[in-house]
Amino acid sequence: MPATNLDPRDDFLQRLADSPRTIFWMTDASDAFLCLHQDGPAHAGDLRGLSLDNWVTLIHPEDRMQLGPLVQSAWTRHEGYKVRYRLRRSDGSWRWVLGTSEARFDADGGFVGFIGSVVDVSDPDFIFNSSRIDATHSLITENTSDFISHHAPDTGDYLYVAPAVRRLGYEPAELLGKSVYTLVHPDDVPIIRDEVLRQFRGQPGRVVEHRFLTKQGEEVWLSTSIVLLTDPINGQKLGAVVVARDISEQRRAREELRHSEERFRSLTNLSSDWYWETDASERFTFLSDGLYRLFGATPEEVLGCTRMERAADHSQPGLLEYQARVERREPFRDLVYSVFVPGKGLVRHSVISGEPVFENGVFKGYRGVGRDITHDIELSKELERLAKQDSLTGLPNRASLHEQLERMLETRNGAPVAVLFIDLDRFKEVNDSLGHVPGDMLLCEVANRLKGTLEPDELIARLGGDEFVVCAICPGGKNQAAEIARCLLDSLQKPVHVGGRDVMVRASIGISLAPGDGDTRHLLFQNADTAMYNAKDSGRNCYRFFEAGMTTKARVRLLLESGMHAALERGEFSLHYQPRFDLRRTAVVGMEALIRWHHPELGLVPPLEFIPFAEERGYIEAIGKWVLEEACRQTRRLSDFFGAPLQVSVNLSARQLRSARLVDDVAAALQASGLAGAQLELELTETALVEDTASSTKAFEALKALGVALAVDDFGTGYSGMGYLGQFPFDTLKLDRSFLARNDDASRRVIKAFIDMAHALDLAVVAEGVEEQRTVDFLREIGCDEVQGYFFARPLPLDELERFLAARKV
Repeated sequence: MPATNLDPRDDFLQRLADSPRTIFWMTDASDAFLCLHQDGPAHAGDLRGLSLDNWVTLIHPEDRMQLGPLVQSAWTRHEGYKVRYRLRRSDGSWRWVLGTSEARFDADGGFVGFIGSVVDVSDPDFIFNSSRIDATHSLITENTSDFISHHAPDTGDYLYVAPAVRRLGYEPAELLGKSVYTLVHPDDVPIIRDEVLRQFRGQPGRVVEHRFLTKQGEEVWLSTSIVLLTDPINGQKLGAVVVARDISEQRRAREELRHSEERFRSLTNLSSDWYWETDASERFTFLSDGLYRLFGATPEEVLGCTRMERAADHSQPGLLEYQARVERREPFRDLVYSVFVPGKGLVRHSVISGEPVFENGVFKGYRGVGRDITHDIELSKELERLAKQDSLTGLPNRASLHEQLERMLETRNGAPVAVLFIDLDRFKEVNDSLGHVPGDMLLCEVANRLKGTLEPDELIARLGGDEFVVCAICPGGKNQAAEIARCLLDSLQKPVHVGGRDVMVRASIGISLAPGDGDTRHLLFQNADTAMYNAKDSGRNCYRFFEAGMTTKARVRLLLESGMHAALERGEFSLHYQPRFDLRRTAVVGMEALIRWHHPELGLVPPLEFIPFAEERGYIEAIGKWVLEEACRQTRRLSDFFGAPLQVSVNLSARQLRSARLVDDVAAALQASGLAGAQLELELTETALVEDTASSTKAFEALKALGVALAVDDFGTGYSGMGYLGQFPFDTLKLDRSFLARNDDASRRVIKAFIDMAHALDLAVVAEGVEEQRTVDFLREIGCDEVQGYFFARPLPLDELERFLAARKV
């Protein structure tokens, strides 16, 4: 059981017994403790009156029976001993310790006490083997090559000398009582005394090198470590333990190495490469002058540093491979390593090779050579940049986009990744109008605006043409992706001044989100592209998220794209006609030609589904030319059959209006069909009219010279600019169906004002989308000239139109 109400001295002993740290002790000849302490933080205590008898009270009763005779015999014979026994802890538990001691003698050989230690051996995995420990102790003391000795304080007299001193010609006994200072070279004695003084002042010990006189009178070089012994209680000097080693051969080798290094340095300084060495801690210990010249560094900036400390990029593959090779102590060759040059803000690149250095099987470091490859690396990076950068806008190109998106998908940590496909609306028309050089300038400005809306960790790339892609990790999901899309669209709201003109640029954006819309680059691109086309179909200048139902539309678009180029050759297009009626007489006076596509897989495709696509892909001119020719031909046949001069309206796209062949195509169609110019009306949208007024004016004048009528289609839904109505030679305004859909007083007043204005400008008015009798009555009441709509007739194929006209007795 633990003792209670201990005497302070017994309490001090108990605290020593509780701690597992090694205990060191020394007694005088009467077994009174002179020194008793542990390694690590000292346990202070009053040693007065303490002897080994006090310590025995802490030993297990069973072990005292073994320990008592052994200690008594050792003290009687003045011999050392070693014994394993148990000590009682404060909590009553026991721990195993190993006690050792050696007798102490003065210079005259008189017994002065014992010195010893107590080592904890209570670990359950510890296997005690006394004979093995004794044998090991004997091997160390008898065969060590180091010179171990114990010296008296101040005088340096030998108190103990290990047998290894015989290698210097001395017997251990003849040195006892002799001062070590008489054997050290006189010039080196101050070195020894200075080291003793340093340690006595509390400074850490260090190894010193000095000369020592052998018994034969020769000088040898020793590397010496000195450890002062002091009483932790009263600070009294107890002497010093010295461990010395003969380094004469090392000194001679070191001197030879110095000469060799001087020769090597001269050689390497003449080379364009450089030589380097590191120690076992990977710190530079030597660098030839070639490195300092090339990198503009000083020895103080490099020596003592590691490659990692000097590295410009800690994740550089060459540096990582270097570290792996060094850890395995393997040679390496031609590893690329980049270093930052302090004070100059420069990064230099080199290729390094090296091999490990071993001495007597002990790893000492590395040595090797290096070569500056900065120019090669910079050239390679420039080529790589060009390979991954769009040459026009400077944005990442398709290859870089693929690579960076793959990396985003791998590192998204569960957050959605948004892919936004951006396609400029009707850019091809703008590019054809401006020319390619202004068109390129427009693309660069668009790229800068789009990029300016993004965060640094968001990616924008140009796929080519007018297509851009933005990729972003979106922890906020669809809301965050939608906000990015809105910012992109907002950046294009202001016109772009290019080619001396202000050009309005709009875009359609399709968005897919990983992982919901796909977890691969290919699938995300495909679905974002599908959503983008859905945005175009929804009116352009907007964004749409991908939805599963869009894949059907995407398949349709793919079929349209693959089949349109041959549709004309295969005769898949046809014309339907919606009759136009004179309200005053309720008689058919003409019809609007509307194209239809009879697709072999999709069936009848309405124009709203394929005309925008034809405009984007550049098929609209060929299709428009066919419509013009076919409408003129069929109208002439109908007019001849019914004996009435029917007028046909044909829609022109903005691209056709800008075409230099338009007037010639119209003249050729009229001539080939024999149709009178007055029987052909060309319909144009407001948007197409204002894109290039100068060119439009010339085209209109030439068309009017052919007798062709001109109409503005869907008036009031586009720019609604009144000025151009008097500027161009129009004959008719077509009132868009959206005005008739709002059946209220305000809308009716607007319609009446519209008709009055047109009549004031000597323009006829055709109302589209008429579907109710009350609308007919209202339009007749306010003086509308003509109408068309489902109330009278839907668009009819040619054979049905013939029957319709026959029934009306045209």
